[in-house]
Amino acid sequence: MADPSAAIPKWVKITIRTVGIANLILVVLGTLFLADSFRFFLTYTADPTTPYFRFAFIAITLINVAFLVILLVTAVRFIQGRTSSINSYSLVVFVLVAYGYANGVLWRTGRGIGMSIAAATGVGNLGVAPFEFCFLVPYLYPVASIVLLQVLKRSCSNQHTLVSAGR
Repeated sequence: MADPSAAIPKWVKITIRTVGIANLILVVLGTLFLADSFRFFLTYTADPTTPYFRFAFIAITLINVAFLVILLVTAVRFIQGRTSSINSYSLVVFVLVAYGYANGVLWRTGRGIGMSIAAATGVGNLGVAPFEFCFLVPYLYPVASIVLLQVLKRSCSNQHTLVSAGR
């Protein structure tokens, strides 16, 4: 049986590896930012307008860590030139965008909950911030990268099917 990655053109592998390297850099930046926000959390003094800040910060930070771990795994697989992570990467980006919007909606809840979530988002969401705002346009890089990777995957699978059918 032939190696499916051998049929992938070199320029496609270079493009996939470039996305992987960019994602790895953004994950490292996000990890550094998240570590700094944790330092802020340790020195935070209670504010009566944000009574649930600590709980919201911990929840948001854990969500950010989960995103960073998944993005790290897919970045490494992209650097290895594997196209098998494209769908999981696309799903993670979709969930990240949905999380961002859901988080914004939660800011509107009352009784200090919304203010607590908003305050915690400002410091606890720094893990994914470099990924979300890479080119200063919210979600431009993540969405553009999944579109690019999906197009490359589709063109490679069509090319592989044509080559296999010709045998």
